[in-house]
Amino acid sequence: MSNKKIMLVDDEPLNLKLFQNMLKENDFQIITASNGQECLDQVQVAAPDLILMDWNMPVLDGLETLKRLKQNEHTKDIPVLMITGVMTSSEDLALAMNSGAIDFLKKPFEKLELNARVKNIILLSSTLKILKAHNHSLEDKSIFISSLLESIPHPVIYCSLEGILLMCNHFFEQLIEKDKAELLGKSVYRHFLSDEIGYHVQKDIELIQNGVAIAYEKNGFPGDKTFIISKNVVLDSHNQPLGIITAFTDISELKKANEENINNKKIELISSTLKLMHLNEMNTSLINDLEKVLPHATKEGQEQIRKMTGKFKMNMAEQIWNDFEARFESAFDSFYRILLERFPNLTPNERKLCALLRSGFSSKDIAVLTFQNPQSVDVARYRLRKKLNLVNDENLTDFLLLIDKQQTDKQPITTEV
Repeated sequence: MSNKKIMLVDDEPLNLKLFQNMLKENDFQIITASNGQECLDQVQVAAPDLILMDWNMPVLDGLETLKRLKQNEHTKDIPVLMITGVMTSSEDLALAMNSGAIDFLKKPFEKLELNARVKNIILLSSTLKILKAHNHSLEDKSIFISSLLESIPHPVIYCSLEGILLMCNHFFEQLIEKDKAELLGKSVYRHFLSDEIGYHVQKDIELIQNGVAIAYEKNGFPGDKTFIISKNVVLDSHNQPLGIITAFTDISELKKANEENINNKKIELISSTLKLMHLNEMNTSLINDLEKVLPHATKEGQEQIRKMTGKFKMNMAEQIWNDFEARFESAFDSFYRILLERFPNLTPNERKLCALLRSGFSSKDIAVLTFQNPQSVDVARYRLRKKLNLVNDENLTDFLLLIDKQQTDKQPITTEV
């Protein structure tokens, strides 16, 4: 997909940079615009394969930009993924979908989720473009659809509106471990996990009723694999639903590799911090020895010693924090974003304390790292509890541990587009 163009539209430069970093492993061609009007000015020349559009922007917001794109003959077929952290109600979702969005992503989201959504939208969009281009030239649609399914490097099926399997590619045969003779003409739902059948049936009903693509994350089949399941309706010449095409993208290894990478970074963070604590204890001991000289020094000498030790503490504290924060953000890449989404009024020092507590350090450990006494850290913890609106029986460290864990262990991705 390295030749695909993605247009990012957001008025926040930091968001544009974040989205680019999240997508950089795919080697997409990235185009940016800071508002809806810039998007409209560039889109026909840029001809992107997908637009990621923020909802709330100055000059021209995302929803109005979406409507204008869909009204233009040259841009109406470009898929648009709406992104918002504010307009997240079911009414907002319906409004975006009715205006022509192909997907809807709520902030905050993970890198894995964004990449899976983007890849599946591009895959389905490309598939539908091919289908549309060849639709009028092929008398037998089933021959074309069958060829199309075989050309896609993922398990793909084509079913009737009732869920009867009409076509599948060899990747699906391998996934189910059965050949087409055993599969075709029978209900596809019988292959899903028994406790998930109702969920898949409901998704197909919604797809047929709404007529727009959907994508969601599920285990789907017996075993330990996880899939992004992407669906779209195939229409007949009268724009009536004819069948459902479904692609299964296996993200199991990607998730496993991502988890292993994060665990390694956490181990590296702890190891590095322990080394820093040891170094800091040595530095503190050195400073204490130096301060013992104070009574034996002249008044001018005492002043010089105080300035020197103060400057040394400040420089060491800054170096230690910069090293810790870089490793922390690498290990817990969503923590700060989720924390500040929920508590935007935290001070820099309160944010530091949250990160240190999230890493499992005690007040004594934090005191060593920050050149404070443990009592000062305890006072800061008390103030932070009040800032986070914690009640008496809530543990501060447990609360911080759950902030980004809830995002990691959240319910399966469900996108209705």
